[in-house]
Amino acid sequence: MDNSGLLVKVYNLNKDLKGIGTLLSINNDTIKIKGSDLPEIKSGTKVYIEIYNELTGITPYICEIGIASRNQLNAHINIRENIIERRNSLKVRTDLSFYIENLIRNGEDITKDVPSMKINVLNLSVGGMLISSNYVLLLNDEIKFYFQYAKYQLILIKAKVIRIDKKQDPDNENLESVNYGCSFEKMAGYNESVIMQYLYDRQLQLYRNR
Repeated sequence: MDNSGLLVKVYNLNKDLKGIGTLLSINNDTIKIKGSDLPEIKSGTKVYIEIYNELTGITPYICEIGIASRNQLNAHINIRENIIERRNSLKVRTDLSFYIENLIRNGEDITKDVPSMKINVLNLSVGGMLISSNYVLLLNDEIKFYFQYAKYQLILIKAKVIRIDKKQDPDNENLESVNYGCSFEKMAGYNESVIMQYLYDRQLQLYRNR
């Protein structure tokens, strides 16, 4: 299976993030990473590398640097650790907003009762999202909205509210913010690939803007 193009993070052994790139190739001995601002680490230095695959999860490795430049980093694999499950993998902070197409509550479409309903996506993963909304949502509410990213085809996403987080405003006890944790209905392969591409691009953008 060709895993090239996957997101890769490079840390020191204290788990301090040193750089982000994309996977060029991997075999039993060596990981090759490409990028435009990779860390120039001394040959022989041990590092912790994570390879992100939204279908399987995060694969962590303890490696030893072979060659490192700003554009490519080669590392020899010492230890491959256990895969971190997908649900705990790449989750990215976003600034996306969408108008919903449908709101289903207790099996009934009540979209007409929530005109111009909008959600703000606070963080996103391939399995779900954390949102705020201009309308109150309830547990098990189902929402549908169209997600469009760059040149990719518009995709319809279906999500269910599985958690409600309420947080009191420290400066005003009469105000509270409410966020909603949502899980996505199983997606078609193409839809997942669009979300994965957005997550990868957004992660790089956040890293460059630190």
